[in-house]
Amino acid sequence: MTADDLLLLAQALRARAPALPAAAGIDVVAHTGSTNSDLLEWRDGQPRALFALEQTAGRGRRGREWAARPGDSLTFSLSWRFALRADRLSGLSLAVGVALAEALSVLGVQGLALKWPNDLMRDAGHGAGKLGGVLIELSSSAAHTDAVIGVGLNLAPLPAGRYTHVPVALFDTTPPREDWLRVAATLLDALATALTRFETQGFAAFADRWNALNLHAGLPVEVQGDLHTLSGTCLGVDHDGALRLDCGDRIERVLAGDVSLRAVQAS
Repeated sequence: MTADDLLLLAQALRARAPALPAAAGIDVVAHTGSTNSDLLEWRDGQPRALFALEQTAGRGRRGREWAARPGDSLTFSLSWRFALRADRLSGLSLAVGVALAEALSVLGVQGLALKWPNDLMRDAGHGAGKLGGVLIELSSSAAHTDAVIGVGLNLAPLPAGRYTHVPVALFDTTPPREDWLRVAATLLDALATALTRFETQGFAAFADRWNALNLHAGLPVEVQGDLHTLSGTCLGVDHDGALRLDCGDRIERVLAGDVSLRAVQAS
């Protein structure tokens, strides 16, 4: 793909994402290591979206790799400056998940669910598989917080391999460029709308919508951390994004961090 082709894609994204602020930059590159890493270096206080057709060193939560093959994945990052301290951004990754899931639903995608805290899931016919994920990296000062929000979405089936979660895809095969553009622009526009609302209303504006998409609602789960494991029934999240677990004799609140959530068989 030529530089002119990439520029035309960026211009088309701008035209189809009216919620993005007028001062925001949009770039599309043929390949990069990590769109998150690139935007962490480019911070200038203005929103900027960076899409990569191929990503070779993408990162997921807990240091996991997220690679993207040309045409088979949608990978992009959006930098956004909040006039808030980092401790006021609780639940941001969950709000992003809501925005992505609802935008895909508008495009006609069915069977979507959210796995706390950062995974976008889809019914694969024999249980939910991972369709995409979110990685947010923050840099805060006394006056504001810069967030780089990375999104990865499987557009076409991944090759056979070992995965933490069974991967599923949006399409049965590599989609044509117009479908890539339609999905990319819809997600970018929805994300810009959600971030604007999050800054003024916080996660409380998204909590009920997240709970409606909760993959593990009412199910027994384990939350595993480095030091301990909690078991209980998943009650969803509260208005600051903490996961609520009914542990029988008490209700535990778990904040997103270096933890993992998995379903367990009921005894």
